[in-house]
Amino acid sequence: MKLRELVTQNLGLKALSLIMAVVIWFFVDVGKEMEISMAVPVLFRNIPAGLVIAGAPPPPINVRFKGPKIALLKFREERPALLLDLKGAMEGTTGFPALESMITLPEGVRVTRVTPAAMEVRLEKMEHLEPGKNKMMKR
Repeated sequence: MKLRELVTQNLGLKALSLIMAVVIWFFVDVGKEMEISMAVPVLFRNIPAGLVIAGAPPPPINVRFKGPKIALLKFREERPALLLDLKGAMEGTTGFPALESMITLPEGVRVTRVTPAAMEVRLEKMEHLEPGKNKMMKR
């Protein structure tokens, strides 16, 4: 049998096999787990009336996520944020331990590391503000 006959014989079946192999490879590759690191911004909600967050806004936290490749790629596009709920907080310092539990995650994605793992927020009454000091106002 000649080389040309080997290549052209059952050409449709060979093309179908190649297409199936690519599709299977795609699904296997997309389903693989991967880990990514992201800087996640810290946002506040339900800041009590008459109070403001003292000091500079907190910098983004560094978070490592692990999960299926396709889910992580979609999640990265959504630009996740850490929402700290200050409902019921009083003047003074409020602690937020276990920051990883405050990030809404898609199915199959989990947090493997958060730096820092906890955060404290200090609230002050608006009349305690001194002119010229860097204060983050209630929005």
